Amino acid sequence: MASYYGTKFYGKKTANGEILKKGDLTCAHPTLPFGTMLEVTNLANNKWCIVRVNDRGPFSRSRILDVSHEAAARLEMFGSGTARVKAMVVGDNGITMISRPESIIENSMELVGPPEEDKITVIKPPIVAPKKPAKTPKKKPVTKSKKKVSSKSSVKKKKK
Repeated sequence: MASYYGTKFYGKKTANGEILKKGDLTCAHPTLPFGTMLEVTNLANNKWCIVRVNDRGPFSRSRILDVSHEAAARLEMFGSGTARVKAMVVGDNGITMISRPESIIENSMELVGPPEEDKITVIKPPIVAPKKPAKTPKKKPVTKSKKKVSSKSSVKKKKK
């Protein structure tokens, strides 16, 4: 069983010296080392999240975890206040080493950020008309040239 922190604990120091914040994905466990990463699954609805151990507790024999407000929201356990959970160690020292395939995709999208399709400019190459082959000058057919005859006769008469 797991429960979540009451509002009176937020803003106070946890057992490892951190300030407890509602928005963090953290939990309290009686014996696991601080920094241990746990995948916690709510057995009633299969909702899950990964939390980091940063506190000691809960101090009830029937419970194994106290989770932060954000973790409780992701596990959807506010209605009952407690939930039957499965907790599996998936990392250490604040680093998740084992993860579900769908969480790998989610986490990688968080690293990349939202799609920026509207900011991407596609540069299209200019449309260039195909070059026409250069025209080669037509060669004039070779013809025999005729001598020009002038109207004045350039023939000299022979003297007798």
